[in-house]
Amino acid sequence: MKHSAALPQIPGMTPVEKDGLYKLCPQPLADRMLQMEKRLKVIRSGVACATRKGEDLIPEADWAMATCCDRSAFEVVELSREDALKFLAKEPLTFPDCPKGYILLTYKGLGLGFVKNLVSRSNNLLPVSRRIRLKL
Repeated sequence: MKHSAALPQIPGMTPVEKDGLYKLCPQPLADRMLQMEKRLKVIRSGVACATRKGEDLIPEADWAMATCCDRSAFEVVELSREDALKFLAKEPLTFPDCPKGYILLTYKGLGLGFVKNLVSRSNNLLPVSRRIRLKL
């Protein structure tokens, strides 16, 4: 996240951690969801916002698309249609004018996902399963 490793604080949502994945769940359902996850094989629950890797929190692609995502916590770059398609196809993009760190990419104001900007190149954090396969 931008300047701190803090999880987002969203009114009405409870942060939950499971196996290094941090997600936000509606407060009235958080305890029930945790109980169900102990008994059932739950594929998805809540809104995934970050994964812990060592001391870092890596933003999740789901968080970019969440309506409750606090965009002020990230550097935000609005993409052209061409660059948005390149991002979704996991083709390389560079952001030399942006600082190092995580960048939230948007198209027409909608969150697409994150890249880790290394200035001379960037690492696309979009899951491979969401990649589009079309010739650009």
